[in-house]
Amino acid sequence: MPEIVIRLLATLAIVCNMSLAPVLPEPMPEAMTAQAVLEPEMTEREMLACGIYNEAGGDDCSDLCRKYVGDVMLNRVEDERFPDTLEGVLTAPRQYGRFATTGIKWPERAKEPGEAHAVERAYRIADELLAGEHSELYGQGYVWQAEFEQGSEGFWLDGIYFGR
Repeated sequence: MPEIVIRLLATLAIVCNMSLAPVLPEPMPEAMTAQAVLEPEMTEREMLACGIYNEAGGDDCSDLCRKYVGDVMLNRVEDERFPDTLEGVLTAPRQYGRFATTGIKWPERAKEPGEAHAVERAYRIADELLAGEHSELYGQGYVWQAEFEQGSEGFWLDGIYFGR
């Protein structure tokens, strides 16, 4: 009998340890965090296209003007006076519309059927820039673009002023 009692006690100890051991939740995979679920991360392509559309949206601006706008954004990433990421450049206070307060978001008008062509153009220009097909402004210190003069050595194109 003592052997049966020992086995019974050993079994009881195993069962008790299993039932009393704390069950710790496994960490949530990074891709499934609440932040990732609520706000999917935009790719650099999407951010650049959205920024180009925001600044040179509609079909009033030429593709060259759109390319200049995108290159100004990319020049800022490389300039020590500005954040070193495209997201940081676009969301800097008082720089690119409401992006500083809303994050990089497509404006509601971009969803309208009449804007589909302008949105497609913004994506096409972003793709060209990210493939290395830049304008003559890229790498030349042009970091300003607005509907008013700023910086130096500037010029106007399609109602937008570009300056260094």
